[in-house]
Amino acid sequence: MSNVKCQISKNKLENGRFKFYIKLLSIFPQIRLVGLSGSISMFNAQKNDDIDLFIITAKNRLFTGRFIALILAQILGLRRERNIFQSSKLQATCYVLRVTSDKVCLNLFFDECNLAVPAFKKTSYVAHEILQMKPIINKDQVYEKFLIANKWVLEYFPNSARLISNIKYQNAKLHLKNQNYLLFLQCIFDILFLIFNFFPNLVEKINKKIQISLINKHQTNEIISSTQLWFHPDDFGKKIRDI
Repeated sequence: MSNVKCQISKNKLENGRFKFYIKLLSIFPQIRLVGLSGSISMFNAQKNDDIDLFIITAKNRLFTGRFIALILAQILGLRRERNIFQSSKLQATCYVLRVTSDKVCLNLFFDECNLAVPAFKKTSYVAHEILQMKPIINKDQVYEKFLIANKWVLEYFPNSARLISNIKYQNAKLHLKNQNYLLFLQCIFDILFLIFNFFPNLVEKINKKIQISLINKHQTNEIISSTQLWFHPDDFGKKIRDI
C-alpha cells in the first residue's frame, strides 16, 4: 500500500458529503451495518475509484434499506450511475457501471436474517473480500454475527487476523454554501423517516415489487433473492478463477 493511495483513500472518506451520507444512514433503523469494501477498505484506492459499500439491513427490510441507501445517495449526488449503450454486434442493450471518483457503489445488500454467503460464492476471492471489509456502522454486533456466519473463510485464510475498524463519523457535517438545499434535504429526510417507520411492512412490500421489476429489466450477472442482493455486472471472482 503506497502512501499516495493511502492518502487518496483517507481524502475520499473525509469527503463532507460522504460523511453526512453515512451519518444519515446510521439514523435509520432499517440499516444495521455499513461496511467499506474493495480497494477503499484497504486504503489502497486510486483517484478515480468510487467507494464500495456493503450494507446489512434489518430483518425483512432488505428492499426498504436499499431504497433508503439509493435515494439518499441520489439526493447528495453520490450515487454511481449506469451508462447505457447499444451493441450492434450483440444486438442488445448493454449496461455499464460508470466508475466515478468519490461516488458510492451500492453493490451488496444482505438481510440480517441470512448473513451466510451462499455455497456457490464460497471462493478465495469472496473470503478475501469478507476479511478486508471494514464496518463503519455496526449496530448490535451485526458485524461479529456476520463473521460467525461465515467461518468458512478460515479455510482459505486460517491465520487471518480480523481488526474492527475504528473509523468514526459521529461529527460528520455537510459543508454546503446553499442553506436552502440543506433545508430541502432535511425536509425530504423527515418525510422518508416518518413513512418508513409508520408503515414498515407496506413500504417493504411496495419497494420489493418495484425494485424487482426494475432489476429484471436489465439484469446481467446480478444475484437477486429475498434476503441477498449481489450487484456485480462483472464477476471479478470468476475472472480470477479463469486466469
